[in-house]
Amino acid sequence: MRLFAIIAMLSLGGALPAHAQVTALPEQAVSDRSYRLLREDEDWSLLRDAGLRRDFWDSIKYIPLRGSKENWFISIGGEVREVWEQVGNDNWGQQPYTNGYLNERYVLYVDVH
Repeated sequence: MRLFAIIAMLSLGGALPAHAQVTALPEQAVSDRSYRLLREDEDWSLLRDAGLRRDFWDSIKYIPLRGSKENWFISIGGEVREVWEQVGNDNWGQQPYTNGYLNERYVLYVDVH
């Protein structure tokens, strides 16, 4: 019993003073290069700095319109969605699945700032 109390005190005593250390890092501008579900949530103005252009699509995500003003630019994008549709209740199940088709959607957009 006495040994158990000593072990408990040592384990609790060693665990209590251990605190997590947080070091304050200088704030850095984090560039958000992710493609969003809604295109109006995207902001590609960070690409005005040519050093940040790394992706193949960066050349069309930021096209400057006026050399003197950096906030005048065009962003071009698009999306392709495909889904296979299959109707399984033709003729109330008396025949196998024969009514299947591919739906495709192509959207091209231009955003002018």
